[in-house]
Amino acid sequence: MEVPSVPGRAADGHGKLVMIRVLGPVDLVTVSGSRVPQSRVGRKLLGALAISANHLVSSEQLAQIIWGEKRPPSWANTLQTYIYRLRRLLEPPRIITEDHSYGLMVSPDELDALVFERGAGEAADLRLDPPACAATCKDALALWRGVPFGEFADEDPYRLEAMRLDEIRLFVMELELEAELAMGHSEMVVGALEALVEEYPYRERIWFLLVRALSLCGRRVEAIRAVTRLRGILAFAGLEPTLDLLQLEDEIITESPHVRPHLYQP
Repeated sequence: MEVPSVPGRAADGHGKLVMIRVLGPVDLVTVSGSRVPQSRVGRKLLGALAISANHLVSSEQLAQIIWGEKRPPSWANTLQTYIYRLRRLLEPPRIITEDHSYGLMVSPDELDALVFERGAGEAADLRLDPPACAATCKDALALWRGVPFGEFADEDPYRLEAMRLDEIRLFVMELELEAELAMGHSEMVVGALEALVEEYPYRERIWFLLVRALSLCGRRVEAIRAVTRLRGILAFAGLEPTLDLLQLEDEIITESPHVRPHLYQP
């Protein structure tokens, strides 16, 4: 995704910061649109500070995150060197030091994870306005470039943060698909929903949207088969479909007007 320029900032050296990105490989983007090269340790340090953006992280915590039990002999000095290098890249300086702790100070527009979470909240508030909701969801999801934190996604603490962000991503995807259904775009979203239930077979909200989309396309038999398939999946965990899904199934069987093909009327 092209990162928007920030009014009032001019490129200088590497160029002043536009955004720190963690929704994919960790990197920095400047006002000129260029990525600022960093070492692996530099990226790891930036990612760790970004997780706790606008809060302090102790040097001990950072050393554990970066090196684990294999710290270099003079790790404190080495960490200070990497902090110094990172501080020079972030113009104006955004890293503060206090009591052997460091903090990355950013505005809500300078870290893609914060921009994404704000967009997710705005999309949820726009649920009753499907076109605006769908557009807001698309903008938020466009920030994603891959697995959060890239090469570090399987390591602590990046793994837990990546899981948290991915849960929000799924929520936003569901919101967008729900909005598209409300606008009468059932045929357009069926394929995406079918792919999602394969990837997340226990996520019942996605199944609900798929069953509704199939019904709104006039594919009642396939919709009922989808419910039957979900019953089989949930049975392995000793569970039953939600009441909402069972009610939707009943509406499809009885051919309720709520699940017949319709045109969107804003």
